[in-house]
Amino acid sequence: MPKRSELLEKLLSKPAPTNFTTREPDLLMKQCGCERFEGGRGSGIGYYHIETKRIIQFDGRHPGNELYRYQIKMVIGFLKEVGEI
Repeated sequence: MPKRSELLEKLLSKPAPTNFTTREPDLLMKQCGCERFEGGRGSGIGYYHIETKRIIQFDGRHPGNELYRYQIKMVIGFLKEVGEI
């Protein structure tokens, strides 16, 4: 299992990674105190930060399992907001 620091390094690399799979934010968010939930608009993915009670949601990617760049930016912004970066 990749460490938090390794996942953050990949997430924050420039240019934004094109191979950040949906499994990697699951691992990173869990290590940052978040719980994953599904729902919303069909293939929606969401994370709930337990300490701050903040939520981030976006649609899952079809086909494939890599996040889009805008989703990566959303994850980075969310982690900054909740003080995990």
